[in-house]
Amino acid sequence: MQKLVRLLWQEWEKGGLNKEKIKQIKREWARGKNINNLPTNADILKTYSHLVSQGILPHSKGFELALRKRAIRSLSWIVPIQVLTKPFWCPGECIFCPNDPTMPKSYISSEPGAMRALLNQFDPIRQVYNRLLSLTLTWHPTDKIEMIVLGGTWDVYPRSYKYEFIKGLYDAANTFPEFWQKVSKLNLSRKELRALSQDVNITWAKSLEEAQQINQDAKHRIIGLTIETRPEYVTHENLRFWRELGVTRVEMGVQSMFDEVLEANKRGHTVAHIRQAMDLLRKYGFKISIHIMAGLYGSDLQKDKKTFEIVYSDPWMKPDEIKFYPTAVIPNTQLYNLWLEGKYKAITEDEIKEIIFWIKENVIPPWTRIKRLIRDIPADEVVAWANITNLRQLALQQLKQRADRDLEFRKEQYTRLGLNQLVKPKNLDEVVKTQVKEAQTITFVFDGEFDIASKREFVCMCTRCREIRGKNTGFEPFLVIRKYLSSAGEEYFISFEDKLGYLYGFVRLLVLTEWIEWEGLGKDTALVRELHVYWQLKELNRDVEIGWAQHKWFWKRLMETAQKIAKISWKQKISVISGVGVRNYYQNLGYYREGTYMVMDL
Repeated sequence: MQKLVRLLWQEWEKGGLNKEKIKQIKREWARGKNINNLPTNADILKTYSHLVSQGILPHSKGFELALRKRAIRSLSWIVPIQVLTKPFWCPGECIFCPNDPTMPKSYISSEPGAMRALLNQFDPIRQVYNRLLSLTLTWHPTDKIEMIVLGGTWDVYPRSYKYEFIKGLYDAANTFPEFWQKVSKLNLSRKELRALSQDVNITWAKSLEEAQQINQDAKHRIIGLTIETRPEYVTHENLRFWRELGVTRVEMGVQSMFDEVLEANKRGHTVAHIRQAMDLLRKYGFKISIHIMAGLYGSDLQKDKKTFEIVYSDPWMKPDEIKFYPTAVIPNTQLYNLWLEGKYKAITEDEIKEIIFWIKENVIPPWTRIKRLIRDIPADEVVAWANITNLRQLALQQLKQRADRDLEFRKEQYTRLGLNQLVKPKNLDEVVKTQVKEAQTITFVFDGEFDIASKREFVCMCTRCREIRGKNTGFEPFLVIRKYLSSAGEEYFISFEDKLGYLYGFVRLLVLTEWIEWEGLGKDTALVRELHVYWQLKELNRDVEIGWAQHKWFWKRLMETAQKIAKISWKQKISVISGVGVRNYYQNLGYYREGTYMVMDL
């Protein structure tokens, strides 16, 4: 095995490793040893770690990254962990929703994430341990965790259950090193390790507050916490309870911006509920992710397109993230009965593609993220829909092919990096004083300019497609500020991007014109709703500390820019909706805790 590691290392030194090259070297090595089964990357990394500890090979984060399974999960230094709450009733009567009695409403037991939750009996500690074990065994860094709690409507669960469930997530993150130390000494297979639960002698925190306090200095910190709910449950009482739990992001089912479509599908809420919920979420500083469904009963192609248009033009909407779900016909639902009776026709593959191409070409602004373009439902669970499992890949591939051969189309697309108007300001005062209209975005570019003619790997303008992640363009990033209006005030998407439009990091700042009076909030307060920095490849062949220093530099510069804009806007404080696990970071920048927020006096 040591010889194999050296062969891979030699190839890495020549210019890096890709997936195919790793397989080729493995096959040649195995053939020479007369071995049928190829070693796993995890086994190779284990041997590499031993060679590093013996001083035989140098440590390289880039080499580890090349061998890490699904490395994209942790390229931004954060790993997402998804957990599900137990089966429970849901106030919605949506006609398209599956009703698997073993699952929380709207989930199916054969979905990968749901299956994992079921195997762990929906226990929060067991679910987190299971994921951290899998990630650890495949050499992913797990010190910064984005915890995503899914499972029906969060707010209808008993308060005591919600409290204990969230406490369990913090307990699991806090005690995983102790758990790993105990189980790693056992001579178990990887499958047996993953089957372990928390049935070991570990002491949990006595309260949620204690668990959160421990997590601020823990090895595995929860830097973001997501729950999902419905628009009618976005109330002041619930929002404040979410902050007590440490929630920073909310996923909310919107589905359509037409009341008649919502009523036909028995959603149980109106467009007015949606708009009010979005407004309240913003005023409390939450990051907002909404779900949109194309092909609903009573909708059509034009209404589906119009829904997206409204979502990004209505100042009461303008979400930070969206999930796009084509409607699926699933047995034992009301929609299935309508389909059998010939009263409903499922959306087609061509219609889905047309919608996606249209929104990517005409609607999606560079300050939003398309998180998902299809739901991960096994094909044998669906009786009618366009079952395209690689929908995002197909859409982006076709758009890129068109951009590669059509210079004018490429220029038209990349001009959208500036959207309605592109300005080269003298200073931040000019940015703040420039007025912006309701459906407009003004882009301010400092010390650089966008190249709209050259080819690059992305065509879609969403933040996910533009992330620098493991790429190396060779260009220096510069400061870009995109300003737009929401119902709560002036939004600033402050970012570092290079001339091709690749995104290195960003902060979402809201300068409120309407506000909530509460601890950490108020009239004289500006809100940071999200801060995110991506890791860039050009530091991977050098000392990892250099890459981390650069990572921190982006964080600091982004926050300093947000603070200056808030001060120019006559705000006396800036408040961050911080996850529990990053409170110490903000404290080191001069912030202090006020209620559940991290605040700095300006």
